[in-house]
Formats: sequence, C-alpha cells, structure tokens
Amino acid sequence: MRQLRHILLRYKYPITIVLFAAIIGFVGEHSLVRRFAQKQEIAELRTNIQNEINTYNDDKQKLERIKNNPEAVKRVAHEKYYMKTEDEDIFVITAEE
Repeated sequence: MRQLRHILLRYKYPITIVLFAAIIGFVGEHSLVRRFAQKQEIAELRTNIQNEINTYNDDKQKLERIKNNPEAVKRVAHEKYYMKTEDEDIFVITAEE
C-alpha cells in the first residue's frame, strides 16, 4: 500500500495527463471519437443535399421544357406513361438481368 502511494505521488502529473486524455478522447458526448463520426456524417449529409439540389434543378428544367413545348409533353406521355396515338402500337421491352 505504501509503495502504491509512493508511485502515485511520484507520477501524479503523468497519470493525470493520461487520464485526462482518455476522458477527452473516448468518454462523453463531446469525445474526439464522436466528433470524428459526426464529421463523417456531416460530409455524407452534405453530399446528399447536393445530390437532391441537382435532382431538383434537373426536374425543374424538365418541367419548364414540358410547359413550353408540346412535343416534350408528347414524348413524356410516350416514354413514361406508354400512351399512344390512334395509328401506332407500343411494344414495351424490359431487360432482365
């Protein structure tokens, strides 16, 4: 017991520093490990936001084309909804993997 006390008193500063570093690094809500994970999550979310913005802009351009061009409406009706005129036939071909 006396030896342990002597060791603790002799190395109190290094022991304190190591304990402090362990607490800051791994324990608690604001630990370095958690911060690293949060930074990765933020990067992923920013990528998702950018992808959604690009999708929104593409859809907005398509909508403008459909509003201003009757041929674009006809093409969308053909491609997406398989609509046809009286004098044509539509064959839907799907590729199976």
